[in-house]
Amino acid sequence: MADASLVWFRDDLRTADHPALAAAMARQGPVYALYIEETDDALRPLGGAARWWLHHSLQALASDLAELGVQLEVRRGKAEDALFAALETHGADAVFWNRRYALAARAIDASIKARAERAGLVVKSFAANVLIEPFDIETGAGKPYA
Repeated sequence: MADASLVWFRDDLRTADHPALAAAMARQGPVYALYIEETDDALRPLGGAARWWLHHSLQALASDLAELGVQLEVRRGKAEDALFAALETHGADAVFWNRRYALAARAIDASIKARAERAGLVVKSFAANVLIEPFDIETGAGKPYA
């Protein structure tokens, strides 16, 4: 039996066409799903309408995941702290997520990925919300857009 996997859901609260979820399910071991209501200072807090949308979207996601035999866990706090606490709770040796592209979010994700790799975890992020990765697009001079 393969080891446990954790899928970190963020902006893409769906089960269909979700590369991170597919990668975790392919490992054949237990799969855990996590959503973190992030309190990192660098991120913009959610307003009332966004919180309403999020509440209902998480309910729908939990239902869809339950059909796959996966339970959704929701934590609140700094992303790195909450993620590593969940990894420890579930004994997961792998974490998967779909990439996000805002500068502050990318910095948080890079820190988490480096820590996970240092800990010997399997860690993989996926392009899931874009047709082309933003850092793959270049100007006519062959330079990335700033």
